[in-house]
Amino acid sequence: MALRWKLLLGLGIALIALGLGVDWPPQTDSSLPNTRSFFLFLGGAVGISGLVIGLRREK
Repeated sequence: MALRWKLLLGLGIALIALGLGVDWPPQTDSSLPNTRSFFLFLGGAVGISGLVIGLRREK
C-alpha cells in the first residue's frame, strides 16, 4: 500500500514532463483535446490523487 502513492506521484510527474517536454504535432481533429493540455491535466490529476493517498496514509 505504501508504494501505491509513490507510483501515482511518479506517474503524474512523468505525464506532466511528457506534456511539457515533447513537441507534439498540430491537432488534426478539432473534436479531440489538445495532447499537451490532456497530458498536463491527466498528470496533475494522477499526481494529486497520489498525494492525497500518501497524506491519508501518514495519519
